Amino acid sequence: MNTEINEKLKTLPDKSGVYIMKSASGEIIYVGKAKNLKNRVRSYFKSYNHPPKVSSMIANVETFEYIITDSELEALVLENNLIKENMPRYNILLKDDKTYPFLKITTKELYPRILFTRKVIKDGSRYFGPYQNSSDLKQLIALVKEIFCLRHCNTEFLEGFAPKRPCLYYQLGQCRGVCNACISPDDYRALIDKAIEFINGNTAEAENKLTLEMQEASQTLDFERAALCRDKLSAIESLRQKQKITTPNGEDVDAIALYNANAVACIQVFFIRNGKIIGKEHYFVNDTDGVVESVILSEFLRDYYSDSTFIPGRILIQEEIEDTELMEKFISDKAGRTVKIKVPKIGSNAALMRMIESNAKKDHSERELKIMRDITFKNTALTELTALLELDKPPMYIEAYDVSNLGANSSVASMVVYKNGKPCTAKYRNFRMKTVTTQDDYASMHEALTRRFTRARSELELVESGELKLEDASFLPLPDVVFVDGGEGHRNSVLDVVNEFSIPVFGIVKDGEHRTRGLIGQNGEIQMDKKSNAFMLLKNIQDEMHRRAVGYLESTQNKKLASSALDLIPGVGTKRKKLLLSKFKSVRKIQNATIEELCSVEGIDAKTAENIYSFFRQNNN
Repeated sequence: MNTEINEKLKTLPDKSGVYIMKSASGEIIYVGKAKNLKNRVRSYFKSYNHPPKVSSMIANVETFEYIITDSELEALVLENNLIKENMPRYNILLKDDKTYPFLKITTKELYPRILFTRKVIKDGSRYFGPYQNSSDLKQLIALVKEIFCLRHCNTEFLEGFAPKRPCLYYQLGQCRGVCNACISPDDYRALIDKAIEFINGNTAEAENKLTLEMQEASQTLDFERAALCRDKLSAIESLRQKQKITTPNGEDVDAIALYNANAVACIQVFFIRNGKIIGKEHYFVNDTDGVVESVILSEFLRDYYSDSTFIPGRILIQEEIEDTELMEKFISDKAGRTVKIKVPKIGSNAALMRMIESNAKKDHSERELKIMRDITFKNTALTELTALLELDKPPMYIEAYDVSNLGANSSVASMVVYKNGKPCTAKYRNFRMKTVTTQDDYASMHEALTRRFTRARSELELVESGELKLEDASFLPLPDVVFVDGGEGHRNSVLDVVNEFSIPVFGIVKDGEHRTRGLIGQNGEIQMDKKSNAFMLLKNIQDEMHRRAVGYLESTQNKKLASSALDLIPGVGTKRKKLLLSKFKSVRKIQNATIEELCSVEGIDAKTAENIYSFFRQNNN
């Protein structure tokens, strides 16, 4: 313990606050809160019985600072803010920033809409969720709209609005005709109320109505309508099977449990809404060796609910945490209402917590097995490749190239990188041909590698002169081996480029069904065991570089198609074209989008959405 720390320990007050540990470089490496700063901070330096992680942190502390607060709650809020801002390496950090989907009903509107959203705000709307699977939620929204004939558009209708021409959904019988005032706000509100009951799980009325309609349609030989009713009933049954009843009083609850082993904790969060489990999520927290479960839970609650889009009225956890009342106050302030934290001891909720903990243990074990399998596969595959290709060392850095084209003037090449046997997407590169104007795979491959290694040569010179740091180079380091998609001709086309750097080059050969067959080198084709890890790695590499090349070609073609097809649609100018492509990523997805999905794009009104929808169905080519 240095002199500065020793002197600062003497000045610590008997008050609540936040302490900030810093390294010799001034980096914040840990932030903590304390009911009593003097006792808490001194415990780090006056005791030697610490878990390994804490001991490591203390060994790296050069100095510390502290901030006095008026209350423990203020200390907790400040601690959370400082952790979010500085991401100290010795704090338990919740790194998963996923936002979950919610179903939103805009109940404050004259004619409420049912929407998919990932953001819960206090706007007077009703929210249902979170849902674990966005596809399931989209299915539910589509089903509710279809059963109750609710509107699909995003138009905002104000009191006394002027009726206008009905949309396509009205003509198809899938909307009650809000835009042309065929249904009053009160009647529409009654439909919304029924839809809310349906979303809450009260599906009996809708099922009875659909069953009667199906029977009537069958009796009148209207089998198409009967089939539609049958499909809706099947969808309702599928929805109900996904919802498991867990609490008899239909409350909203988050239930949280964890399993901690081998310095990694797996935390499970089960979402219970209206008494039904509607989804779950798990998180992994590293460096938990010697950290007790209650501390992990406490820090998880702080991180998770500081940014949560929805906070239920009750949170169940598997064991008591320190300062439960303080955490309740912190989360309640975030939620804007009272939130209670409980530890079930007996009954169904205690059984639920045991089930969640067993799920956490299962996911923890699966993760460890996967890590071990990945390590074994990687080591074995690279060792086998080293022997097979007669390399001086294992190929820890592999580059692979593929060419894709749709004829002359549309050739592209892609480079994928495997580092330590795994894809390194940050190093992937794409090349659009600049000098090749014909459909020539050999020339395209040669151009791509020439450009890549010319850049590498320039960067090497800058690194040697000290003008560029190696870690800042885009085309360094050089690969241990280069693979090209194709046979002897493809390999030979790039030898003059790569030989300058003494890097071995091999072609990945396909069989008659366009599947990976093996490798071809200087002495011809190399026989490979199809069941070996080396062959599986090679197959993964070839699949990845083919996917990358084809994907890049498709994206370039989509841009060309966008400039021609979208420009022909009335109402779609440059700005709307950019908005559509930003949302859907490709013209093909725009072509397959529904009117509702098109309307969800900011800046696309109902009329323009109908124009786009109609254009692609009238011009299928």
